[in-house]
Amino acid sequence: MDFNHVNLVYFTGTGGTARVADAFERSFQNHSITVQRTELKGVIEPINLDDLLVLVFPVYAFNAPKPVGEWLKKIPQATGKPVVVISVSSGGEISPNTACRVNTIRRLEKKGYDVIYEKMLVMPSNFMIGFNESLSAMVLHATPVVVSQVVVDLIAGKRRRTWPYGIDRIASKLGYFETYGGRFFGRHLKVNDNCINCGWCEKLCPLDNIKILAGEHIFENNCVICLRCVYGCPQHAILPGLGKFILIPGGFSLHKVENRMNHLTVFPRISQVINRVSLSGVRDYLIESGCFKL
Repeated sequence: MDFNHVNLVYFTGTGGTARVADAFERSFQNHSITVQRTELKGVIEPINLDDLLVLVFPVYAFNAPKPVGEWLKKIPQATGKPVVVISVSSGGEISPNTACRVNTIRRLEKKGYDVIYEKMLVMPSNFMIGFNESLSAMVLHATPVVVSQVVVDLIAGKRRRTWPYGIDRIASKLGYFETYGGRFFGRHLKVNDNCINCGWCEKLCPLDNIKILAGEHIFENNCVICLRCVYGCPQHAILPGLGKFILIPGGFSLHKVENRMNHLTVFPRISQVINRVSLSGVRDYLIESGCFKL
């Protein structure tokens, strides 16, 4: 494929998808391809599209998160402009997430875009059951390698489309109830006595869902349960009033994992860190990367 300029558009919550975007940007630049990078946050505006669009999003309730859908409403009609759709999850390409890209691809195709490549990438889990440090470090190490191969495939003109399971298509449709669940979750967030009114949450919320007025935190109806405020608050002052079970005990911070893995030169075998059937997709992903021994 002949392209020199790429639009890299992404939504990120706690940072995993931003790391994937970083890897794509570096890999394209290594091939002397320029990148215009756009994070979907706050007021979402359309952009002027270049030779190739790469859309990256985390999987929320078996779908793309709401900001992606809002952006898709605003992009212009096209005639065969190539698009790459990348989803990011902690489970890999396994049920019930195999249909998570279907609606996004359908909407792009209705506007005349040609989806030439789709793929699931993996990042450490921030939902319910976390990864241990070794597995988190291995996934963080593997993802740039997998991204580099995707970029090589694109330059070589390879197309990649997948076929989701039928039952996952149903799960994807049911996942739209998350829009209402997000509003409910967001409205019941609470601030404890640790809060020093630093304004971090108001500034960093990707949906502008948090307002601080006269020292009072107001949580509005636009939450998508990205958990950035809960995990990221420097004072650990924001807690959910409902749904506490979805949080990982001890919190979640990619930055801390990255700092601790900087010294790693030897990784364990995949079989030593994958001990649950639910992690079979992650196992396949680590094998695909070629970075580790089985």
